[in-house]
Amino acid sequence: MKKVVSVIIPVYNVEEFIFRTVESVMNQDYKNIEIILVDDGSPDNSAKIIDELAKKDDRITCVHKENGGVSSARNAGLRIASGEYVTFIDGDDWVEPKYISYLLNLVESNKCEIGMNKNNYSDYNTKSNEEEYVVSAEKAIEWIYLGDIFVAVWNKIYSMQFLKRNNILFDEKIWYGEGMLFNIDCLQFVDSIAVGEKSVYHQVSNPNSAMRKFNVDSNLCGIRSLEIQKKHWRKSNPAIVDAWNYHRRAFNLSIVRGLLKSDIEQEYQELYDSCMNNLKKQLWISLKVPIPLREKLSYIAWAIIPSFMSKRCKNKVGIKIRKK
Repeated sequence: MKKVVSVIIPVYNVEEFIFRTVESVMNQDYKNIEIILVDDGSPDNSAKIIDELAKKDDRITCVHKENGGVSSARNAGLRIASGEYVTFIDGDDWVEPKYISYLLNLVESNKCEIGMNKNNYSDYNTKSNEEEYVVSAEKAIEWIYLGDIFVAVWNKIYSMQFLKRNNILFDEKIWYGEGMLFNIDCLQFVDSIAVGEKSVYHQVSNPNSAMRKFNVDSNLCGIRSLEIQKKHWRKSNPAIVDAWNYHRRAFNLSIVRGLLKSDIEQEYQELYDSCMNNLKKQLWISLKVPIPLREKLSYIAWAIIPSFMSKRCKNKVGIKIRKK
C-alpha cells in the first residue's frame, strides 16, 4: 500500500486564498494523503470556508483552536498526523499537482528522512530544473543560513517517525523564524538530506502576511530564534559559524531598512544605532561568505557610507529626511 503523506496547513486570515490552497492539495496526482487544516482562531471567514471544503473531501480534517500563533497551529497538526511523512503548506500559497509525489520520491529514492527543495515560484524566482542530490546536514545548515535553501518549512518533507523519534516540534514562543529553528533542529539529528531543484510550490504575495510586513517585534523574535538555534547546535564547523554570522548581520540590515522605510528610526533610536554599529563591526563576514557580488557591495556600502545608504533607502519610499 502507498505511504500516507500528511499535509498540514495553518489557517489564519486567509479567506481570499485558502480555497485555492486546499484545492491545489486535493488535486494532487498522489492521492494517498490526509489534509489537516488548523484554524488558529481566525477572525475572518477562513473557518467557514475550510469546514465547507471538508464536506467535499473525506481526506480533510479541520481543527479549530484559540489563536496561539503559527507554531502552535502546526504543532496541533503534527499531534494528530497519521502519515509516514509530513509536509507543510502556508494558507495563502498553492502547489503544483506533482508537489507531493515529487517530494516523496525525492526522499524515498535517495533513502533520506528529510527532503528540501531549493526552488519555488515567487515574485522574484522562476528557476526550476530536474537536479537532485544528497548533501551532508552540515552543508544544508550552511545553505539555509546563506539563503540557498529557503528557511521556511514549506516545500520540504519530513519523516514522521524521525520527528517523533527525536521529539521535534515547533517552539511555540517563536512566531517569526520558527521555520528556520525547526529545520536547524531537524538537521542536528541526520547525517544527510535529499535536495531537489524542481519548482512545485507557489509562494503568493499576500500583503497581510507576517513575511511581507515590517514589524519590530517580529524581527527581534527572528533574532531570538537565531540565538536559540546556536544553543541547539550539535553539528558545527567554521563555514556554519560564518553563515550564521552572515544571517545575523542580515537581520540587522533588515531592521535598519524596515525602520527607515517605516520612518520610525527615531522612535527606536537605540535599536537603530545598535544595528548600524553591528553592520560596521561585522563587515568582514560579508566579504568572507559565498554570496553574490551585488549583495557584498550593498553590505560594504551600509558599513562605510551609512548616511548615504540611509538617505537612499528613505528616498526610495518617498520619505523626506528629517533634520536632527
